[in-house]
Amino acid sequence: MNASKSNGLFLFFILLFFSIEGNAQRPDIFSSEISLSSANDAYVIWQNSDRFYSYGAGVNLKFKKEKMLRLQKYFPKKTGYFFEIGLRLEGFTPTNKTVTPSEIQQSTISFDRPYAGLLFGTFNVTYAFERYFLKGGALLGIMGPSSLAGDFQGWFHDKITDDPIFEEWRFQVPNQPIVNLNVAYAYDFIPQQKWFDVYGMLDTRLGNLYIDATPTLGFRFGKFNKLSESVGMDNNILSNSGIELFFQSAISGSLNIFDGTAQGNLFNNDFEYAVNELNTFSTTMTQSVYFSSRRFSLGIEHYFTFGKVVPNERHVYARTILKYRF
Repeated sequence: MNASKSNGLFLFFILLFFSIEGNAQRPDIFSSEISLSSANDAYVIWQNSDRFYSYGAGVNLKFKKEKMLRLQKYFPKKTGYFFEIGLRLEGFTPTNKTVTPSEIQQSTISFDRPYAGLLFGTFNVTYAFERYFLKGGALLGIMGPSSLAGDFQGWFHDKITDDPIFEEWRFQVPNQPIVNLNVAYAYDFIPQQKWFDVYGMLDTRLGNLYIDATPTLGFRFGKFNKLSESVGMDNNILSNSGIELFFQSAISGSLNIFDGTAQGNLFNNDFEYAVNELNTFSTTMTQSVYFSSRRFSLGIEHYFTFGKVVPNERHVYARTILKYRF
C-alpha cells in the first residue's frame, strides 16, 4: 500500500472516530425514517450469476404514531413501537434461462425453478421491549406478468448493464393476487454484554405466497445498540443515539410448506412449470456489516442459501440498504 493510500485510510478512520464521538454527545429522537434497499446475486464479487433470487428493490418508510391501531395498550411493558409501509419489486429466474425452438415445439421445456415476478406493498408494526421485540405485518400485491418484474429486468439489462435479455419470461408464473401475514419474535440472550451479543429469532409467514417457519441463531460483534433498537434488526428508528458499527452473523433453518414463486397457485396446481416437490428444509447463513450514525445508516448483507426450493441447491446473493432518519 502506498503512502497516499495509507494516509487516506488513516484519515477515514480518524473522521469516523470523531463522527461517532461527536454524535454520541448529541442524542436525538427521530419520528421517521426512509430506506432504500437493493438485492442482487450480481453484487457478490466472487461470482457471476443471475439466477434463483435474481434481484429485489424497494423503498420503505417507518414512522411513529401515537394512536394508530391502538394496540399499544396490550403491551404495557413496551419501550417503544413504530409502523412501517413499503413497496417492493422482486424477480426470480431459473438456472437454465433459455429454451431452444425444438424444446418449445416438442413441449419439453423444463426449469429447475420457474420465472416469477412480484410487486407488493407491506405494512408492519414493531413493539420493542428491553430484551426482545415483536413484529407483525401483512403483504399485499401481485405475482405474474402484471408485476412488470420481467420487463424491468429486461430494461435494466438492455439500458444499464448490457446483459442478455430473456424472452423466456413469457413462461413465468401466471398472474394472481398475493396476500401474506408474518410474525417475528427476537430475543437477546446476553443483553449485558457491550461488544459481543448472542440472539435468537423466530419468523413465520402464512399466505398464498409463502408458508414457512424460520428459527435463527446469531451473534453481533462491535459497537451496537440493544437488539430492539439496532440497525441490524431494522429497529434503529427507536434509538436515541443511533451510533453503531458492527459485524453480524446468523444461521437459519427454514421449514418450507409452500413457495408461490416456485409452485404457482396455492389452490390450483395447473401451472406447467411449477416445482413439483418443494424442498421442505433449507438453511441460510447471513454475514453482514452495519454502520449507523446520527441520521444515516448503511447495511451490507450477504446471504448463503442451501436447499432453497431445490434440494442441494446453493445460491449466494447480497443486499445493500441505505437509511435516513428525520
